[in-house]
Amino acid sequence: MTGDKMAKGRFSLVIALYNAAEYLPAFLESLRTQTYPLRDLDIVVVDDGSTDDSADLVERWRGNHHAGLRLIRQDNAGPGAARNAGLRRAENEWVTFCDPDDVFHPGYFSAVADFLSGDVNGSAQLLATRLVQFRDGTAAVNHSHPLGRKFRLGNVLVNLDANPEYIQLHGPTAFLKRAALQEHGLWFDERIRPKFEDSNLIGRYLAAVEAPVLGIVASARYLYRRNRRNGASLVKGAWGDPRAYNELPRYGYLGMLSDIRERLGRVPHWAQYMVLYDLVWLYVDDKRMHSQTAGATPEQRESIHQLLEQIIELIDEDVIRTFSVVSQGWIFHNILLSYYKKDHNLLIQEWERDEHRGTVRFSYLFQGTCPEEKIYLRGAPVVPVAAKTREHRVVGKTLIRERILVLPDDGVPDIVLDGTPAQITSDRGVPLQEGRVPEQQPGFQLRPPAVPVKGGQWYGKGVWSAVGIQVGRFRANRILRRALTGAGPLEEIRDSAVRLLKRARRRRSAAVRAKADHRLVERAGREPAVSRYKDAWLLMDRVDRADDNAEHLYRYLLRERPDINAWFVLNRTSRDWDRLAADGFRLVAYGSDELVLLALNASFRISSHLNANIEYPVSRRRYGAGKSRFVFLQHGVIKDDMSSWLNLKNISLMITATHAEHESIAGDGSLYKLTPHEVKLIGFPRHDSLRRAADAVPLQRRRRILVAPTWREYLRDELAVADSAAGRVERFEQSEFGRNWLQMLRSPKLRTLCLEQGYEVVFLPHPELESMVPLLNLPPHVRAAAYSEIRVQDQLVQAHTLVTDHSSLAFDAAYAGTKLVYFQFDGDEIFGGGHVYRKGYFDYGRDGLGPVVTRAGDVVEELIRADGLPREARFEDRVRGSFPHWDSRSSARTTSAIEDLWLSVSAGTE
Repeated sequence: MTGDKMAKGRFSLVIALYNAAEYLPAFLESLRTQTYPLRDLDIVVVDDGSTDDSADLVERWRGNHHAGLRLIRQDNAGPGAARNAGLRRAENEWVTFCDPDDVFHPGYFSAVADFLSGDVNGSAQLLATRLVQFRDGTAAVNHSHPLGRKFRLGNVLVNLDANPEYIQLHGPTAFLKRAALQEHGLWFDERIRPKFEDSNLIGRYLAAVEAPVLGIVASARYLYRRNRRNGASLVKGAWGDPRAYNELPRYGYLGMLSDIRERLGRVPHWAQYMVLYDLVWLYVDDKRMHSQTAGATPEQRESIHQLLEQIIELIDEDVIRTFSVVSQGWIFHNILLSYYKKDHNLLIQEWERDEHRGTVRFSYLFQGTCPEEKIYLRGAPVVPVAAKTREHRVVGKTLIRERILVLPDDGVPDIVLDGTPAQITSDRGVPLQEGRVPEQQPGFQLRPPAVPVKGGQWYGKGVWSAVGIQVGRFRANRILRRALTGAGPLEEIRDSAVRLLKRARRRRSAAVRAKADHRLVERAGREPAVSRYKDAWLLMDRVDRADDNAEHLYRYLLRERPDINAWFVLNRTSRDWDRLAADGFRLVAYGSDELVLLALNASFRISSHLNANIEYPVSRRRYGAGKSRFVFLQHGVIKDDMSSWLNLKNISLMITATHAEHESIAGDGSLYKLTPHEVKLIGFPRHDSLRRAADAVPLQRRRRILVAPTWREYLRDELAVADSAAGRVERFEQSEFGRNWLQMLRSPKLRTLCLEQGYEVVFLPHPELESMVPLLNLPPHVRAAAYSEIRVQDQLVQAHTLVTDHSSLAFDAAYAGTKLVYFQFDGDEIFGGGHVYRKGYFDYGRDGLGPVVTRAGDVVEELIRADGLPREARFEDRVRGSFPHWDSRSSARTTSAIEDLWLSVSAGTE
């Protein structure tokens, strides 16, 4: 330990330090530039076994700027242990636990000191400062943290017993009384990982002090670094940590609630709010497409669910009904009430009305088996247009079921469930944030200084005061931006000037663009645009590429249905543009004014993809939504769980190609909101030509092996740290993914097979990897190809065997008669949340259309064994049983399904 000079001020800073060398200079500079005397800050830094030069940076800074700083070095024991070590050595009245990758506003500690001077009765037991988020490497800040609402009224005192919504969970923006911590023996629980150790201590602290009075210091700004370039925060990666399923709920949530109940004989609402707030984010994270909870093991799922039962038992039902710090959402709110509190209701929710189809969507939630339903319209029994049961899961367990009913829009229905009439409502019953003013308790006399100013600076009165305020703000903001970006004084002055110019240019450009947008919208409503694009079908695949279901459907319309006003959208620079133009396609350039005219008049947007810029090819904010409806042709057969993504989309019609896929989406017990009303099993348009082309090239004549691996999300971070193309290749070859695929491609046995039997291997990497392929030193018998340079169907009908891991391309290959080998060296871990998949209905061992192998050598053995032989009977049966349509009529069926919508559109708009 170094440094032994005792600080004179009121604040102790305890800083747990671990491998933060990249961010420490900004943190330390923001300390040095505080308006509060640096010498009066008691700073204790605990280096928790850093392997970089973090501790040396602190040591040098101590020598240059603050001799009283104390640096403690210890073996790595975790943030809780490091903070406890620092807390034991803290000396001043108020202690805060700062993170060394964040930054303080220059007036931060002065603002806190001013607040304490204004709290004339010393009522505040805990201080909360304003958390402002900034993006790593920039000076761009935002105030959108969900708990930031409590700062909207400025500096105030709040009794949490009266206003539990003012909870504080974040340790770095909290100041606690050191004497109270010592008196009650309060320390960080070192067992809590990987988060909530701050919140746990704060909750136990508030239960121990005389009254849970929170001082809201809105004038003190703490800048929290988001989107760290070098690794992720503990909070961001929490659910990828196995301890999140045991230690976190057991010692964090349950431990805090149990300790408070033991101390007070009850659990105050504010403590319940703290836990419920964190559980809401568990649910939110679990619903994300790439959630880390998707990779939880069965043991981890069982553990957290057992603990959740105990935790929510300590949360009152009226807390669930009133909690509005963040929205629980309709489903989670009802899971808490119905599953955990056994409070069932007979409410039928009325959702969207489809005016074109003349239907209304209703749903209700239930536990156990589906109730007996009787539905009446105008007193007569009615059968739903569509109905299904949807499961809602949390961390892999179904906690509630939703019954979805699509009924004719012919008045208010009467719905009877198990003999009891149900109430129909559009009120979701989820509480909204009230935004109430905190109740000021007797004796609370917060006395602010004369002139409050953002940033924590205080000045006198009069004209010169106003000038001083502006100068102070400007100076403080310049200092802050330098700390955030690492820029020097001259560089900051230059950057400030550039920012002002850019801001002015953006304002001018926005004004010009708004006028142009208005004129374009007016053009869309006049001739000739109205006649040219009346009832148009807008088709597209990707923005920069065609050759998918939309192109194949358009070819059918061009050939068979010239009466349909169809247009194809594509980037003008696409390699496919000239090819399609030569074939007679009516093309509209993506991003053009013409596309706006088309989109605002079209009846349908039809695409094989569903990215936001394709679902809405022109900006709704700039031009409005138009009247068109979206038809999802799909890019490939869905075999994984895509519900978290598709449930966010507004799909009028979705095409599926296999029995199991259709059932997994539209059938009972699925996770999707889509019903048979929207999802049709009619086959992919591209399969029409694929089947014809495959019949022309029998399997025994094909001498090509197609290798098409999918992507891994973890590769993005691994490759991003390389500083050159050669470095990326080296890291790729060392990765598990690269090592396995390259071992297969470079196999001497594969080379022998190619030479003796006349095979060529075509390596089709994911687009993320295309740029490094020329540097991979592939053997002569392997030819690399890029998706942007080939037509996938041509490759499939020339391939004897496709080798892939998880690609939906396997279904197209099987449909074309191609044999399959699944190479899955990383097994189930691909579904661990860090990759692009959530495991769905498809089991490769049970449902796969070819053998599954785990070693590169086994892939080659399967290729040798497959040479000259037809597909095994078991796989042939699976292929034939998967696809209901082999008649090359999928485009015709798709057109009819869209026309059914079109007729509804026409009828609805007359």
